[in-house]
Amino acid sequence: MTKPKGANSALIKQAVLAKLANKRAATSAVKTRGQVSGGGRKPWRQKGTGRARAGSSRSPIWVGGGKVFGPTKERNYKTRLPQKMQRRALTEILNTIKNDVKTVSSLAMKEIKTKAAAEMLRKLQVNGAALLITEKIQPELLLSTNNLPNVSVTTVENLSIGDFVSERSVVMEQKVFDKLFPEAKKAPAKPKATKKAETK
Repeated sequence: MTKPKGANSALIKQAVLAKLANKRAATSAVKTRGQVSGGGRKPWRQKGTGRARAGSSRSPIWVGGGKVFGPTKERNYKTRLPQKMQRRALTEILNTIKNDVKTVSSLAMKEIKTKAAAEMLRKLQVNGAALLITEKIQPELLLSTNNLPNVSVTTVENLSIGDFVSERSVVMEQKVFDKLFPEAKKAPAKPKATKKAETK
């Protein structure tokens, strides 16, 4: 992908990290001294043994004891990014990939067939991961690409910066392209003709 001049890389990175953080689940956790089994009995009497006093064999300073300040399932990784920043980041990343987008008149399919979907992508010279963007929901296309690895389908209304986290080819319908890049379909302005000086 070619990075256009003036692209806000910091904003794009912030939006992508926020999207990934919001998908993150707090699954790692350790047991505290109150959750580790055992340790109910005092290991030895308080005085007279010559050893350091101890009240439980599950103390955090003991091997096999509970952990202090370890990860818990209650941790929240959610990050809130203002909508204006989300929209701006999406605009920035769309401008980044604009020159690499492949456009077709329509991605509609007549029947649900994985082979037909794979053949369509082959004709478009799309190899590997791909993102297909349609104007409206197309069940036939969605079901036909389900078994194609690393190929996903979305509509222009549901488009988010999370769709561009990984490097992949982008294919969109012409109507979608015109909607996302209205300035691209405008004809260039013609230079005004200069009047020739009248010769006497």
